[in-house]
Amino acid sequence: MVIGIVVGIGIFFKAEAILKASSLNPTVAILAWILGGTITILAGLTAAELASAIPETGGLVAYIRRIYGDFAGFMTGWMHVVLYLPGLVAVLAYYTGFFATIFLGIENNPINIAMISIPAFISVFVINLFMAKSGGRLQTLVTAIKIVPLAGLLIFGLLNGTNATPFSVAEGVSAPFSIGLVLAALVPVMFAYDGWMLACTIGGEVKNPTKNLPRAIIFGLGLIIILYIGLNIALLKTLPANLLAEQGTVGAANLLFGPIATKAIFGGIVISAYGTLNGLALAAIRFPYTLAIEGHFPMKKYFSEVNVKFNTPLKSGFLIMVISGLYLLAPFMTGMSIDIFADIPVAIIWAFYSVLFIGLIILRKREPNLVRPYKVPLYPIIPVLAAIGGIGIAISATVNRPYYMLYSIIIILMGIPFYKKK
Repeated sequence: MVIGIVVGIGIFFKAEAILKASSLNPTVAILAWILGGTITILAGLTAAELASAIPETGGLVAYIRRIYGDFAGFMTGWMHVVLYLPGLVAVLAYYTGFFATIFLGIENNPINIAMISIPAFISVFVINLFMAKSGGRLQTLVTAIKIVPLAGLLIFGLLNGTNATPFSVAEGVSAPFSIGLVLAALVPVMFAYDGWMLACTIGGEVKNPTKNLPRAIIFGLGLIIILYIGLNIALLKTLPANLLAEQGTVGAANLLFGPIATKAIFGGIVISAYGTLNGLALAAIRFPYTLAIEGHFPMKKYFSEVNVKFNTPLKSGFLIMVISGLYLLAPFMTGMSIDIFADIPVAIIWAFYSVLFIGLIILRKREPNLVRPYKVPLYPIIPVLAAIGGIGIAISATVNRPYYMLYSIIIILMGIPFYKKK
């Protein structure tokens, strides 16, 4: 279950971004993947305790509200609606178009990408708002397909890659090892691990959670770390770091499979990308609605309405669609990188995760008798390390993209006037 939720399409477009952030040093890139995975495991072990002790729907929002109160819960929900979910929807829509241009054999310039990504974006909202049953069937259909291109690149790259020195720094590039480079690469890495919270908050559904939940988290996320590192090594065995940073998985696939088979590989990636986009849109359109019916969102009567004909929260869905659409259009209209909408929301949410991990310690002291079917091992070491990791991710994003982090914080703070005490 952990693997099915976490593994998505991020690995297919983040490998080159991580190499660039690593100054084309493959060792730094691999260390960033390991560090990101380790932080995710620590975070998963920590969040699982809160999930088992607070069996409420809402995930991060519900846990923060329980520990810190209504205002903190409101701000967490607001962040999801105005930044995190729309940002990820925009990124997935963009890369659906990007990979589709490769599959179709047309130039992946902004116009061609926009011609595909915008209709793809509109279609998932139409499907999930007006044909909800179809959206669920589509999600089931594409879940397993994403493994096929990943397995193909991994196996063929490791077996047939001809680059004898995959960990060598590109000729003429000076990229000594430094913690700063690892942290810079860590932010794009965390996008590929995103989804871990959902995968690790299933404590109430696991038999004997004290014993089995840590095993599931460590084994599942550990296997994902191995999978991601293996794919990166496979890509580096196919293309040296400098070429991989320029050509990405497209160049590696062409070299491994030739143009015809590469189209088949990227056909699978397009289906995977669209399916992931559909799944995220399916969840996102209900987020303002869920907050509204709980009384934790502006204009709660308006956004808590369900359309009688389609049995979907149309007004909630349209809000997410508008915000996501603005983020999707921004790269086409301004020339900014779409990766901003992957890196910044992920960095911001890790700051919230850190607050949550500290909250676990607060809750232990405040409610020592709270029933906890599962307790994080090595307490308080693991929660503290998870919180430090999350803070490190947020700081790294602030150092490398200070203006975008500032803009994002301002967008979040704009929610304060909308808060009303219940």
